[in-house]
Formats: sequence, C-alpha cells, structure tokens
Amino acid sequence: MKSKFPYLVFAMTLMTQASMSEAQAAGEPMQVIVATPQELSVTQSASKTVGVSQVSGQSASMLYGDPTKPGLYTVILRLDPHKRIMPLSHPDSRFVTVLAGSFYIGWGDTYDETKLKALPAGGIYTEPANANHFGETRDEPALVAITGYGPSGTTYADPADAPSAVNK
Repeated sequence: MKSKFPYLVFAMTLMTQASMSEAQAAGEPMQVIVATPQELSVTQSASKTVGVSQVSGQSASMLYGDPTKPGLYTVILRLDPHKRIMPLSHPDSRFVTVLAGSFYIGWGDTYDETKLKALPAGGIYTEPANANHFGETRDEPALVAITGYGPSGTTYADPADAPSAVNK
C-alpha cells in the first residue's frame, strides 16, 4: 500500500494558502486561493469540530473536506494564549503546520512540560494515528493548519480530561 504522507504534505502546502470564505467539500475541484495567516478568518467555536481537542478558547474553520468522512480534509485552528491540551490521540495520521504564533507540542500518555518543543510560525509536526500527544500556547495565540485523511475523531488518554467531562 502506498503511503499517503507525501500527498498530505503537498496538499498542506497548497491549502494553507487558502481563504476561509473559499472552504470546499471534499471531491469538489480545488480553487486557487492565496492568503496570509493574518487574512484567515477563524472565528467559529471549535466545540463541534471533529478531530480537534475542543478545549475552550479554540476557534476553527474547515478549509477543505469533512473530517467526519473518508477523504482529505484541512482544519484551521486558532488557540487563545495560555491554553493547554491534555494528552489525546486521533484515529487518522495528520500533518500540522504552525501558521502564526508559537505552539508547544509533546508526545506521551501524560502531560509533561519537559517534553514540550516550541514551534514558531513555519514549524511543522506529524500526529501519527493513535499516538497520544499534548500541547499548549503561552503568551500569544497560535494559528495551526491540520491536514488529515478522515474519518477523524479525538480520544483523550484520560477521559476525565475531555472538555465535555471537565464541564460537567
């Protein structure tokens, strides 16, 4: 079976330049769009966006596709300053690019600040399928683009860390 990773990298490069008003469903022809991170409008709550942590202080916009269905998708995610994402995983492998700000990422089943790596704008990382990872923002917001091949979802290493469990 051929790896889809090279295609994800190529798609990520193309799609991070798109405008939110030009979001498309998977399978439709991709339009040519160019935008800077500052021109991207990411204002909808991420609370119902599949495949993201859904912690408070996140906004998301679908750039391409639908993470609930099989196929390529890209989500643009904005995290407010001082947000922590506890260890979680996703059923699909994903490629992430930091578009603006700084994002701190680490891997493991428990949150460990000593494992965090700072990624400034332009930084990239992968999220292998079912690999627990965690992250945070510090004094500035972060804007990231997440590309995967759905269907996606989110599973917290400790179910008590899931936002729905925290808000009960």
